[in-house]
Amino acid sequence: MASQIELFVEILLTILFGAILGLETETREIEQKGKVKAVKNEKERIGGVRTYTVISLFGGIAGLFFTIGQLPLVYILFAAIIVLILAAYILNVQIKHAFGLTTEVAIIITFILGFLTTSRLLPIWLILVILVMLAFFLSQKRGIGALIKKVEHKEIIDVVKFSLVAVVILPILPNTNIKVLDIANLIGFQLDNQNIGNINLLNPFNTWMIVVLVSGINLFGYFLTRIVGTRRGLLLTAAISGFISSTSAIISFAAKSKTKENKNNAMSLAGAAMISNSFSFLTIGLLMLVNYKQFFAKAIGVYVIMFIVGIVIGLYYLYKNKSETKHDVTIKYEPFSIIPAIKFVLIIVGITLLIQVLQLFQVNHFLVLAITALTGFTGMDAATIAYSNLAKEGAVTLQLGIISLVLANFINYIAKIVYSRIGGSAEFTKKLMVGLLLTGIIGLFGLLAIN
Repeated sequence: MASQIELFVEILLTILFGAILGLETETREIEQKGKVKAVKNEKERIGGVRTYTVISLFGGIAGLFFTIGQLPLVYILFAAIIVLILAAYILNVQIKHAFGLTTEVAIIITFILGFLTTSRLLPIWLILVILVMLAFFLSQKRGIGALIKKVEHKEIIDVVKFSLVAVVILPILPNTNIKVLDIANLIGFQLDNQNIGNINLLNPFNTWMIVVLVSGINLFGYFLTRIVGTRRGLLLTAAISGFISSTSAIISFAAKSKTKENKNNAMSLAGAAMISNSFSFLTIGLLMLVNYKQFFAKAIGVYVIMFIVGIVIGLYYLYKNKSETKHDVTIKYEPFSIIPAIKFVLIIVGITLLIQVLQLFQVNHFLVLAITALTGFTGMDAATIAYSNLAKEGAVTLQLGIISLVLANFINYIAKIVYSRIGGSAEFTKKLMVGLLLTGIIGLFGLLAIN
C-alpha cells in the first residue's frame, strides 16, 4: 500500500512540475504581450500549461517503465519527444524565422524532470532545485537580456584572467618558505653565514594568495559599482569607494571641493571622504582575517572603534552642511588588473626582508617601527598583510605588529591629508585633517586600553 501511495504522489508531482513551468511561460507571455495578444498567439507557441504538464507526465511514465526494467519503451518515449521538439523547431524557424532554442531545451528538461521523479535516480530535493533554477532562468528573459547589454567583452576577459590567477596558478604553487640559503644552493653559491641564510624571502603560495585577494577585491568592487552605479549620492559613493580605494576616493572628493559649483560643499565632501576612509577598514579586516586569524582577533577592536568614529564624524559633516553638492560625484574604477596586486607583493616582500635584516643586526625595535611605518604612504593593504605575516611567522610579536600597523595608519592619514591639500580646497583639507586626527587619536587610546 505504501508503494502505491508513493507512486500516486510521484505522478502528482510530475503533473505539478509541468504545470509550474507551463504557468511561468504563459504568464510571462501575458505580461509581455497582453492577454488578448497572448491568447491569439497561443497556437503559435510551442509550450503552455497543458503542453508542459503532458510532457512532464510523459517523462513520469518513462520513469515508471525504467523502474520495471522496460528500457526499450523508455528509449521510444524519449525519442518521440525529441522528434516532436525537432519538428516544432523546424516549423518555428521556417514560419517565424526564430532561431532560439530556449523553449525547446526547457521542454526536454521538463520531460527529464518527470522521468527523474518516478525513476528515483535523484533525490526529490535535487529535482526541486533543478525545477526552481529552470523556472528562474525562464522568467528572467528580459532581465538577463538587459544584463547582457550591460556586460562588456573586456569584463568577461577580466573574469577569465582572475580565474587563471586564482584557480589555475595558485593551486600549483608550493606552500613552503624559500630562504636565502635555498637560493644560494640553487645557484651553487657557498653561504657561510647561517643567520643570513635563514632569512625568509617568500612563500610562493602565500605570496600569490595576496595577489588573488587584492585583485579579487578590486574586481568585486568594480562589478559592485557597475551594478549599483557611482551616481547614487555622496553617501553610497563614499561607502563603495572606500571598500576599494579610499585614497583614490579622497583625491576625487578633494578635486570636487575645488570646483566653483562646490565651493560651499567642502564639509559634505569631507564627510564623504571620512566615510570612505572608514569603509577601507573593512578591506583591512578582511585581509587580516584571511591571512592570520589571531592577528585579526587582536586588532579588530581598534579598527571597530576607528570605523565607528569615522562614520560618526563623516555623517556629522554630511548632514551639518545645508548646501547640496552640485554635480554627481563619479569615481572611476579599473576592472581586474594584476599590476597593483604585484606592486603590493613587492612592497610586502620588501617590508618583510627589511625587518628581518634590521633584527639580524639587532636594531632597536622602536627604530624598526619608525622605518616600517613609512609604508603607510603606499596604502594600508600592503602594510596589513606584511605585519600579519610577520606576526604569524614569529618575526615580531602580535602586539608589536599591531602597534606597527596603527603607526602605519597614522602615516597613511598624513599622506591623505597631503593629497587632499594638493588637490582640494583649504576648507576640505581642514575638515578632513580634523576628522582623521580625531579618528587616529581615539583609535590610539583604544589600542592602549585594549592592550
